[in-house]
Amino acid sequence: MKKLLFLVVIAAGLSFFSPKNSSAQALTFDVVNNTGVTLVDIFVTPAESSNWGNDILPNDLFDNGSTVTVNIPADYGQTCMFDMKITDGAGGHITFTGIDACKLIKLQINGDGTFSYLAEK
Repeated sequence: MKKLLFLVVIAAGLSFFSPKNSSAQALTFDVVNNTGVTLVDIFVTPAESSNWGNDILPNDLFDNGSTVTVNIPADYGQTCMFDMKITDGAGGHITFTGIDACKLIKLQINGDGTFSYLAEK
């Protein structure tokens, strides 16, 4: 009985110190700006959330026609479905919904609010 109790205590201790979300990983993909304007921010949020995360644009500006690599942090959880909001220097914004970041290699965003998967995993 003491041996069983000891094993339970050890197992509980090990699970306490193990990573809580070991299967979550950062999602990285390229975004092509086909909006017709220079962008200043890219925000993402899991599709089921209504709170925008931090700006994930790696540069200060994202010129029309250019491509940047973005990273969605692992702390966003295990979800694949994200919404993205982009903003331009004049304060305008466009929201893109239902982006499957887990299968993305390259995403093109367009000024009319549509997007295309240019390359997928």
